[in-house]
Amino acid sequence: MNHVLEYLATLLHLIGMLLFAGGHIWLGVFTAVAERQGNREGEWVLAAMLPSIANGFGIGVLLLFGSGLLKLVLWGEPGLIFLPAPYGWILLSKLLLYLIIVGNGIVIERRYLPQALPVRTGRTDGQMGLASIQAWSRVKMLARLNLLLILVVVALGQTLRFSRL
Repeated sequence: MNHVLEYLATLLHLIGMLLFAGGHIWLGVFTAVAERQGNREGEWVLAAMLPSIANGFGIGVLLLFGSGLLKLVLWGEPGLIFLPAPYGWILLSKLLLYLIIVGNGIVIERRYLPQALPVRTGRTDGQMGLASIQAWSRVKMLARLNLLLILVVVALGQTLRFSRL
């Protein structure tokens, strides 16, 4: 039964990584393509899709957290008692980075995304357009920061795998 649960945890972890890390990579690619276009239509479409994309990222985080917790229970690690070991410090670092990534995503979704969404309405009054453009540039900057942090978490995940050897 442990083999089935470990297989399920690994499968869920891979699906979570595809949704979370892979989604951020695709978001970066689509953002770069939208920036290279001369018109703002690509950015408008991307800004309109961001709430749905954020839900996918949230599902990915939940899958990663749940499958990681399942693996931790299956391996029988005794909570924070293993903190003096390198495994514990790497795991704690990953959890703290996940908290920063999720907090950054909440800032994007709650603060900057509502300001960036009026870009797609086509309103041309100067102040509204300037605020939307600034909010959109902040969304892109914070999303790129999230991508960098996610790549660090993935690297720490590989380190975590080899620290158990």
